[in-house]
Amino acid sequence: MRDAGPPLAPLPPSMQEAKGLWRVALPFLLLCYLGFAGLHAYRAPTGATGYQNAPDEAAHVAYVRSVAQGRLPTAADMQQDPVAYEWHQPPLYYAIAALFVSGGYTGLRWVSMVCGAVGIVLIYRTARLLLPDAPLIAIMASGLAALLPGRIAVTSTVNNDALLEVGFSATLLMLCVCLTNGLNLWRAGWIGLLLGLSVLTKATALLLLLVILFGFWMMRQQGERVGELIRSGIWALGVAFAVSGWWFARNGALYGEWVPLRAFQRAFSGTAQAADMAAQLGGWESYWQLALTWSFQSFWAVYGTARTATTGVPVFLPGQIYILAGLLTVVGVCGGVRAHLRRRVDFTETQVACIRVLFVAGGLVGASFLLFLTRYFQAQGRYLYPAILPISILFAIGWRSMVPERYMSVVVIGVLGLLMVFTVAFLRYALPDIGL
Repeated sequence: MRDAGPPLAPLPPSMQEAKGLWRVALPFLLLCYLGFAGLHAYRAPTGATGYQNAPDEAAHVAYVRSVAQGRLPTAADMQQDPVAYEWHQPPLYYAIAALFVSGGYTGLRWVSMVCGAVGIVLIYRTARLLLPDAPLIAIMASGLAALLPGRIAVTSTVNNDALLEVGFSATLLMLCVCLTNGLNLWRAGWIGLLLGLSVLTKATALLLLLVILFGFWMMRQQGERVGELIRSGIWALGVAFAVSGWWFARNGALYGEWVPLRAFQRAFSGTAQAADMAAQLGGWESYWQLALTWSFQSFWAVYGTARTATTGVPVFLPGQIYILAGLLTVVGVCGGVRAHLRRRVDFTETQVACIRVLFVAGGLVGASFLLFLTRYFQAQGRYLYPAILPISILFAIGWRSMVPERYMSVVVIGVLGLLMVFTVAFLRYALPDIGL
């Protein structure tokens, strides 16, 4: 008698709609996000660069004003105005924001808020595509993004991070569409367009090249024809280059390199260096302990005060908040490990392929952040927000793996309720004059 083979993967799940009040969960979360983000946008201090809940905002506004005047800033601008240190950024976000420059800081902050809301919808749509039989996963994942205090702050102030997140999330959604429904030139063109626009938003988007390459490899594993992959890959790269190639050519003409890394390093030589910080703390072990602690805490919530804004030193919420956040994270990670071990039973091959793409995207963003920390002491969790879609969805999948299905509704309410408490606490401490 032959040994029993491995368990068969489940059949592709059918779409199940949310029931009862859960059907209005996404609009409710969007309203909560816009309410909290709007409160922060209207009441957070303006005109400084060191507020951790409005990071480098004055520098980003200086870029917007340059574009509104009809010119892109260069490295020389920083010699005339020290606040203009975001000159190296690609221009897409600033070109969009320049259309609203007459609205002042509040008008510009609304540009980021709209991007933040779009990002929540993209997370929801990706989760529904990936797990059509589990609407609560989409609700929990989008709720994490909607109610994360640090993300609320970043996406309600003037910076290009919110638009970068949209680019990352939309690209990941399109890769999941290709893995689920097949690759063709139309979808490849969208991938190329999103890549090009993302690169014109922030240089971090170059990581998407590796994510797309891995996504194509996953498509090959799923049976996509080599010829279609080559044809679609060339078309995607062609579209991306047509959209963003001029930016690299401009950098080459001005700085002698496609991405002005050397010019950036010279301009930022006065920024806190990792080696100097390690020496002050007594060694690299102490440095990494501090850097990772601050990064974790600031991912969840961080702010600044009038006193700390001149130095950029972060101010954190009471420690109990981060202990609870740590417990949420531990459960999510443990559940993710359990889901991985049960992947052949709980997920189809296509779902596993999509989850792997999300995991690689999150891993690349995390690895690039760690590499950045080896050079500069910039322990800011917001650098992980481009991967908020994979972080949120994998977090929700992890929790689902740890909780019996009959209790999942209660867990979603509990987790999102706790996040709402975090947000109220954040606004209470970051904006003490609002009376919360």
